[in-house]
Amino acid sequence: MDLSQRLERAADEFEICQVLSNWAYARDNGDWDVLSNCYHDDATMNISWISGPASEFIEQSKGMLAAIKPNAFNKHSVGDSRIIVNGNRATSEVHIELISRMSNEDFEFDCITWARFLDLFEKREDGVWRIFQRTMVYEKDRLDAVNPDQVPDGYFDAMNLDQYPAECRFLCYRLVLRGYTPEPDIIPVKSEAEKQLRADAITWRDG
Repeated sequence: MDLSQRLERAADEFEICQVLSNWAYARDNGDWDVLSNCYHDDATMNISWISGPASEFIEQSKGMLAAIKPNAFNKHSVGDSRIIVNGNRATSEVHIELISRMSNEDFEFDCITWARFLDLFEKREDGVWRIFQRTMVYEKDRLDAVNPDQVPDGYFDAMNLDQYPAECRFLCYRLVLRGYTPEPDIIPVKSEAEKQLRADAITWRDG
């Protein structure tokens, strides 16, 4: 790879990194124009509470953000990414921490979910990198009481979270509290579904 090719590759990777950062900022702050510009018009979104067109994800996100209680909080923290570019197609794998302050009818909790977005990026006629497919792979999560001394012994055991994937059970619990039904095809880390997702991504990028 000569210098000009290396510079072009670096520019592509930088632009994709900007989309990764812009997505998190826009989703958390309700900048819907910026969020929409992260996706192609025919993009899809596959996460714990929706699997379908990215445009529908954006519309539902507007209502979700508007309904957050004054003492609640949501933040997507973007970590390191691995980007592989092949012409006008690229795959990206980026670490995400979803940090939330939530409350049920009894107590306030902090919920942290660790996950990765596996993305398909494409640069089309306008020369701009955008997401074509975004899928989250869930690794683990935890729920901590804001005031632990107020929570009685056995409280967490009585939550009956076995119906949800172990990798994101507290996230699913939080979704149900907010009136959302977790998707049936949530992808856990180290699962056959993750292996297939990655294999399909490589085939799409290099095919």
